Amino acid sequence: MSADGAGGRAGVEPDAHCAAADSPDGGVGMPPAEAEAVYRRLVRHDLSEDLAFGLNIGFYRTFAVPQIAELLVATGKMTGQAEVRAKTTGLMMHQLFAAGLDSPRGAETVAALQRIHSRWQIGDDAFRYVLSCFDIAPMRWCDTYAWRATTAAEKAASHTFYRGLADRMGIPGVPATWDAFAGWTDRFERRQFAATAASATLWAATRGMLIRRFFPAPLGPFVRTAADALLDEPLRRAVGARRPSAPVRALVEGGMRLRARRNRRAHADPGYRPDLPPAVRDLA
Repeated sequence: MSADGAGGRAGVEPDAHCAAADSPDGGVGMPPAEAEAVYRRLVRHDLSEDLAFGLNIGFYRTFAVPQIAELLVATGKMTGQAEVRAKTTGLMMHQLFAAGLDSPRGAETVAALQRIHSRWQIGDDAFRYVLSCFDIAPMRWCDTYAWRATTAAEKAASHTFYRGLADRMGIPGVPATWDAFAGWTDRFERRQFAATAASATLWAATRGMLIRRFFPAPLGPFVRTAADALLDEPLRRAVGARRPSAPVRALVEGGMRLRARRNRRAHADPGYRPDLPPAVRDLA
């Protein structure tokens, strides 16, 4: 993402459907402060583990866009220091979730994100797509695999938060509602997803992070195949992952259902506390 809007950036062709509305609350009447509170509870309590999983999958979706993949490979950050980069980005986002966009800490974090992404020579559509991988992809993941689906209000809160981030980072043209942004995202992926050497390199370099974070170590080689099964077919093709066999896909689906059932039971406990990483848990 970048702070300099459309000026002078080469990139993919703009989407005619991507016109921003004037309403600052995403067109759904939810004040930004309320949206931040709803989204904060979602990422830090109600769906903390599932959204963490979904945000990881959203991150991998950026690999399928050649322009973004080539840039990530060129920087070397995602091939040589993948875990460091991922943890740093994750902590920065959680600082925004915990403190709010307009808090002193939030303003500092937005400024840091601007400095990092201002060097990215990609177009506004590509920056919007990166934003959608934080907004749209995790909610869709939760609707499919979490212990409960997200609500319309939670989707609106997510979109209001990320649209506010886009405003502060100078990313124009984010659609006014979550549903409109989801539609824009689908059209972008159909046009832009493509298999490249860069996308395959990134998946090979970072797949281990997904495995180490979410799967038991003793499962060994099966887990590598299982990780491929977590990607939808267009994403799998773009990153050069093989389609796992039907038995493996069935086992992964069953495992995700068991995971959701376990999380549902955990949330039914009045004393439930989310299992957040220490650096995230300690954010006020």
